Amino acid sequence: MAPTPEIPAEMANDEHLNKFWVKRHQLFSKIDEGIEMPDSCMWHMVTPEPNAIEHAKRFKGKKTVVDGFGGCGGNTVQLAKVVDKVYYVELNPKRLEAAKKNARIYGVEHKIEFILGDFLEVSKTLKADGVFLSPLWSTRVNNSYNDYVDFDIRNMEPIPGDIIFNAARKISKNVAFFMPVTTPFHQLSQLADAGEHVEFYNEPNPFEVGTAMALSAYYGDLAKKY
Repeated sequence: MAPTPEIPAEMANDEHLNKFWVKRHQLFSKIDEGIEMPDSCMWHMVTPEPNAIEHAKRFKGKKTVVDGFGGCGGNTVQLAKVVDKVYYVELNPKRLEAAKKNARIYGVEHKIEFILGDFLEVSKTLKADGVFLSPLWSTRVNNSYNDYVDFDIRNMEPIPGDIIFNAARKISKNVAFFMPVTTPFHQLSQLADAGEHVEFYNEPNPFEVGTAMALSAYYGDLAKKY
């Protein structure tokens, strides 16, 4: 068994980051096997593994999926376990290299095409059976998205949410959109086609039991029909 790693120096005196280190196995179960988090932002941006596993289940049975904002690969890794191929897109080269290493640790690197580029541009060249979107919600460090009474997707930084969504729908009608928990349902519903069913799911927060950490909206055949 590998020795337990010491907390990185840049996290030790940061209360906000320290809580992620304490529960780091919620982010990646294999985090002590060499998982790479290339910058402090990734610690609070990466989707916790239990949530990423549930996202991936929606895409089971599909052959190809795009992860439009791949980060260090938390969702990409889980998607690659259930589909034939994942197109990972990321603008930050350090995060892309980290995602490659992390996918290798999970044994799924061979199922992923890593694309360095802007999603809005790359999306014009891709076709797939589904798209997963977990974009940056704000460029402001430590911004508390859930403090908003209503989080307006049109004010997302650096790219408004409706523009991101419309680009994704040109790839596939089957889209999962991972957003702040205070995002109004009506805004997300208005993104859909007329008469289209949209499913909403409050993502459980593994760091604070009994609370929601985000809101997922499912479109196309990813939405469960009741």
